[in-house]
Amino acid sequence: ANAPPYPSVRLLFMFEYIVRRLLAFPFILLGMASVIFCLLLLLPGDPARLMAGPGASAQVVESIRQQMGFDQPIPVQFVNYLSNLARGDLGRSFQSRRPVLSEILILYPKTILLALVAELIAVLVGVILGILAATRHASVNYALMVLSVLSLSLPLFWLALLLQLLFSVDLRLLPPSGYKNGLDIYIILPAITLAIPTAGYLARVTNASLATFLNSNFVRTARGKGLKSRRIIFRHVLPNAVIAIASAAGTDLSRLFAGILIVEAIFGWPGIGKYAYDALSHRDFPALIGAVLFFGASVLLVNLAVDVFYGVVNPRIRYK
Repeated sequence: ANAPPYPSVRLLFMFEYIVRRLLAFPFILLGMASVIFCLLLLLPGDPARLMAGPGASAQVVESIRQQMGFDQPIPVQFVNYLSNLARGDLGRSFQSRRPVLSEILILYPKTILLALVAELIAVLVGVILGILAATRHASVNYALMVLSVLSLSLPLFWLALLLQLLFSVDLRLLPPSGYKNGLDIYIILPAITLAIPTAGYLARVTNASLATFLNSNFVRTARGKGLKSRRIIFRHVLPNAVIAIASAAGTDLSRLFAGILIVEAIFGWPGIGKYAYDALSHRDFPALIGAVLFFGASVLLVNLAVDVFYGVVNPRIRYK
């Protein structure tokens, strides 16, 4: 449908759309927490024994079990957890005994920083490769698309270990793991590891989008007027392909959050991905559920931001 004739009406529709999406977020996160809680019950091991340590006596283990509520029936534990979650209480970590929310709030900015840097690298590299593939000779197009498919096929854990071996062990150019200040040399390897598959995907999307518009009538008209190819691409073709590229980038940013768990664990990046990995290893239910909920909320917000961005770059989209 055509856009509403008045900007104020468009803003009202957009605001209503955003509010409706935000109101659905708590129910989605509640469903995620319920599913994760049920799945964690299937994991082997006793959380009370893990908290007490391998050398603790049976009395100490039983005391911890009663203190943490593990002796109660599972439905009672589930209802208690959901009631605490509704109040914004994610519980206390079994490992550190500190509130999960306070720990995640410290680690979350580091994960967001890594994700944004990786996405920025991926968008720049992917769009440039896509433009080159769409505007060069067929052989160059084929070679670039083969590279993009190869980058999508590489497992993240294998790619991370390969980059560590190449740049840290052989060339000794970058540190293999760790964290110092955020935007420093330590972020290069994990960001590149996350960016390589995304760059390959964006290169394919950009190439397909540009190839569609390069055969359009307005491109032939622009060429007939004597405009240079570079001006046609960046001034006329690329703006029309922005929605497809933005959609792919937003969708892949959601996928990138899943890969962060592996990358942070391998490179020792102290974000909530590594936090969730450690929680899973120690059966730390509150920490794991809290980390997954923050990942879920991040994905929901990214999808909402992409949908709103559609309306900004394309006035024909309406939200009612």
